[in-house]
Amino acid sequence: MSYSLDSADIEAVQALVAHSTLSSIEQYELHARREQAESPKDAAEVSIAVQQRLDETSFGIRLNADIRLGVGTISASVAGEYELADGYQPTARTLQLFANEVGVMTVFPFLREAVSTMSIRVFGQALMLPTIERGQIALDVDEQ
Repeated sequence: MSYSLDSADIEAVQALVAHSTLSSIEQYELHARREQAESPKDAAEVSIAVQQRLDETSFGIRLNADIRLGVGTISASVAGEYELADGYQPTARTLQLFANEVGVMTVFPFLREAVSTMSIRVFGQALMLPTIERGQIALDVDEQ
């Protein structure tokens, strides 16, 4: 995370929280492929990226995971969809800050559950994504 929150950033994120409602959690991709008959290895190569979208009445924060295991691969894409209220329109920076400070932590448990469920069904063993620290999965934030 290459930014620090100042009081104006905190107020902007709080304003977006006050003017938005989480309307749904959407799954856009759930895919697992078993490539070998052996059981999953403990070590996994995990890549998680954040995406955002914004229109006049709503916005979304999406997490995309690509995971490589000794036994196969998993891809999952899960998003939190939010409705904007009172005609509020956040700036690009505010949406980026919201994604990093609120959105990732809202969506990540659903991504973890999707990965766990798919790995049990396809590989016969649950893969649990680790606990993440604030800022570990984040968007770049525009300068003020």
